[in-house]
Amino acid sequence: MNITIFGATGAIGQLLTQFALENGDFVTVYVRNPEKIKQKHSNLRIVKGELTNTSAIETAVSEADVVISTLGPGIDLSRKQKGTPIADGHNRIVKAMKKFTKKRLITLATPALQSEDDKKSLSTILPRILPKLLMPNGYAEMKKMGELIKQSNLDWTVVRIINPNIKYNGQSYGYSFGDQPAKMSVSRENVAKLMYDAARQHQLIGKMPIVYND
Repeated sequence: MNITIFGATGAIGQLLTQFALENGDFVTVYVRNPEKIKQKHSNLRIVKGELTNTSAIETAVSEADVVISTLGPGIDLSRKQKGTPIADGHNRIVKAMKKFTKKRLITLATPALQSEDDKKSLSTILPRILPKLLMPNGYAEMKKMGELIKQSNLDWTVVRIINPNIKYNGQSYGYSFGDQPAKMSVSRENVAKLMYDAARQHQLIGKMPIVYND
């Protein structure tokens, strides 16, 4: 499988890259700073670029079977609106995928991005209310990204996370589509594992699983 990963220098992106290479996949990572990529592997290709660079993004997705993004807005408690670079980057990724008739997209979000499957629970309501009140710019990113993906006609999966700071001790992961309560924390390892598994699971297409440590 050919996998293109955006956000590969982040903690989740590094783990995802590692899992894919260990399983024999060909991996293209799209990064601003190639020197941050520590892996050395014959199946690894590095494409350097910003999220504003359309031609570089097209190069990165041109041979992909699956495109995975671990990009997300940073924590910003200011009230100032600072634009939506992550959502705008996703827009360029989607356009590049359509240009090369690529269909499978997996990306990362929080339950601030609402699913049609969501029922009222702490795991669906609290992560939506708090960002809206405390991190309005990040909330705007999530909303814009969600609308873009839902309208894209791609085979998408949005993996939603809450508090991805839990230490990994070999736990398996569980997930809810929002119709059942989910635990309120997850390790980065299990986020990366679900994103990688989602690339091979057709039942997650068009879904927004909330992943947690089981």
